Amino acid sequence: MNITILSGGSGNDSLVTGLKQYYPAANIKVIVNAYDNGKSTGVCRAVTNTLGVSDIRKNHIRMYKACNSNPDARLIEFYDNRYDLKPRYEYEDIATYLDGWGLSDLKVYARHFFDNPLAKNYTYKNFSIANIIYSQMYQELGYEQTNSFFCNLLGLDDFVILNSFDNVFISARTKSGNIISDEGEIVDYNNPDDIIMDIIYTANANQNASGPYLYGLNQKAIDAVLNADLIIISTGTFWSSIYPTLDYMDFYKYINASAAKKIWAINNEEDGDSYGVTSNQFIEFLNNLRIDLSQFSILENSDARTSLVEPNDNYNVVVYSMGNVKGKHIGEKYVKAILKIFYDLKPISDYDKIIFDFDDTLWSRREDLLDISIDNIKRLNALKDKALIVSGNSYKSIRTKLSRIYGSGLDAFNIYIWADANSTLFKNNIPINYAKDLLIGKKYVKGVVDFLHSLGMSDFEINDSNYPAYIKIKPLSELERTLLVALIDTKFSEYAIKATKTGYTTVDITSQNNTKGKLFSDMIDPDRKLNTLYLGDEIDSGNDEDISKLCSQCIRVASVKDTNIILKLLED
Repeated sequence: MNITILSGGSGNDSLVTGLKQYYPAANIKVIVNAYDNGKSTGVCRAVTNTLGVSDIRKNHIRMYKACNSNPDARLIEFYDNRYDLKPRYEYEDIATYLDGWGLSDLKVYARHFFDNPLAKNYTYKNFSIANIIYSQMYQELGYEQTNSFFCNLLGLDDFVILNSFDNVFISARTKSGNIISDEGEIVDYNNPDDIIMDIIYTANANQNASGPYLYGLNQKAIDAVLNADLIIISTGTFWSSIYPTLDYMDFYKYINASAAKKIWAINNEEDGDSYGVTSNQFIEFLNNLRIDLSQFSILENSDARTSLVEPNDNYNVVVYSMGNVKGKHIGEKYVKAILKIFYDLKPISDYDKIIFDFDDTLWSRREDLLDISIDNIKRLNALKDKALIVSGNSYKSIRTKLSRIYGSGLDAFNIYIWADANSTLFKNNIPINYAKDLLIGKKYVKGVVDFLHSLGMSDFEINDSNYPAYIKIKPLSELERTLLVALIDTKFSEYAIKATKTGYTTVDITSQNNTKGKLFSDMIDPDRKLNTLYLGDEIDSGNDEDISKLCSQCIRVASVKDTNIILKLLED
């Protein structure tokens, strides 16, 4: 899954950590602006004439912690700690720290930073050394190369993307028309009587002699939005982090154009830039920006401040309990809410039956995904009567896989299985019902068998001589499969018998009536009264297509990894 997050430095802390725990293979991109101008970041901007480093640095160390159960404490000190540096001996102090962290190669950038003419104008108390190194590298190497360097250092994909390389400063306009001239002042504004209404952008005068905005939007940011499966506007400081990223040079237009699922998460608590602003006022701000909120699920936290949990009849506002620890969501609850919205999952109590395909939905054909397949079966088993397997496979092949978990008798396996080409219902190895309209007419089986013998084929399997649902022939080459399907379909079409390629070397001969959709209509929900969810890997144009259209809801899974996530979400 391609996930693109728009946020600031700390707004997506629990989100990134939780996503990596739930979905380690997710391709996560984080789009930020670099207009921060407070504290040590502001000094670094002034000295090096570059964009602010803090949000990029915070995202780098956050992802590093999320991906490493035993992170290097030296790197965390480099990224997170602040220090009082001795006046006129700042470089010497920094060099000592860098040597201790095993980052001696970065000392050259500390030296060059203090060679900048403006560096002597500042004192460096409570200061981030990482900000000094990043900003000097930005000056010498550029933003992209610097960010790539630190991602390599941390063993990460190059995932943080700047919305633009324009060296922009922001100011804010309040409702009364007052101008707040500095980003640091915006963050600490705290004035509910004259709230901020708009952001103003001013380019650094030294950026470009020919014009104020040299680069425009970053194409990588545009691509990350257009290629996303899921776009999340995460929590964060609204007027310094979220709004400028969406607003600058109309970046929101690309979000509107993206086909991704879109979620916007409202903050838990009021920030200084928007003290006294309600969730519906935030919605109005983005609506006025012309971002198409009709495409979004707006996620509110029932544990948040009351003013930030408001109903809104004009938009899709979804409320989940996600915790509130010092203003932050609990990561696992936050991610579960995001993924439930992405998959459009309802509470498990809302479903009468959840139906699963087997191959590459519950159980992968890939050996490297065996552990996930086994975990899927164990989680499925906990659903008991709520779950049902419907598979075109032979029951024998399914039993072989399940027996490695539950033993040959499957006594502890709670789930009913429609197998043998969807036609026979099994529980603990015992066939307990048949979908008779899906069976091959018993009187036709001998004719098919004789025909196969006439072709020199003797290696085939019939599931049940009394209730024949399939005749399975394997192994065959692709040419043999193609010819056999054509011959069977021609010779036996008047007997309502068909041949289908299955797996990689197999042909199944079944009744023409034999489909999962027919089974569903005849045996599972003949009165069409059940609220059903179907999960399969071929719902678009394969074996799952007809049943998925008959169920109340369907989810196409790309692999057993998706199923694993959905099963975890259904446990709540």
